[in-house]
Amino acid sequence: MLIRIVALLLLTVSAACSSRSSQNQFASGPVGVDQPSLLLSKARDQQAKEGCAKAAPAYRIVSSYGEGYEIAQYELGACLLEMAGESDAETVLFREEALFWLNRAAYAGNPRAQLKLAEVLSGASAYAVAHISPEPQRAMMWSAVYEANGARETYGLKSVGSLVMTHLQSTLSADAADAAKAEAAGFRKIAMSEFSPPARGRAEGRGQSQQRGQRGERPRRRR
Repeated sequence: MLIRIVALLLLTVSAACSSRSSQNQFASGPVGVDQPSLLLSKARDQQAKEGCAKAAPAYRIVSSYGEGYEIAQYELGACLLEMAGESDAETVLFREEALFWLNRAAYAGNPRAQLKLAEVLSGASAYAVAHISPEPQRAMMWSAVYEANGARETYGLKSVGSLVMTHLQSTLSADAADAAKAEAAGFRKIAMSEFSPPARGRAEGRGQSQQRGQRGERPRRRR
């Protein structure tokens, strides 16, 4: 009995240490741009503690990695929908960037991004975002793409809300609705190319060689 109690205590301590280590793995120091998964965790932590404005730079780096990081693109887009700039012009830029990343993620097949676009472009007052003009036909297209996305059920995501669908059905003409559904039927995924950062050693070597060439020096021969 004593052995079992000791074993349980060891397992509990080990699990606690593992959890504490995973929480502090990026808190102890800077995270490199060549560590996208760790950087995404840092962005989420910053968003939870300090808001979207602090998290956006890290989200941008991870989003730029392209294929495989659509969740970061979606989370960045959702963040930028909430951010307010120091002027209206800056806020407009945030909204344009939000739509850029949401479209990137949505075309790559991310269901959350597809739903977000269906909502914010619908024109339904409950989902209206300042500086984003309603595009009900695009919203109808994304709602249809979202509903047909098999990943939606995998993640347990609900259907497009009745507020959005009711608004779209009352706003769009029959021809516009049919055109949106036809576009959705022909939807094909388009993923952003995956980014692989260059090896640091090679990049430094090329940089030194280029500098010597610009100064008129001959490249050094390897012995």
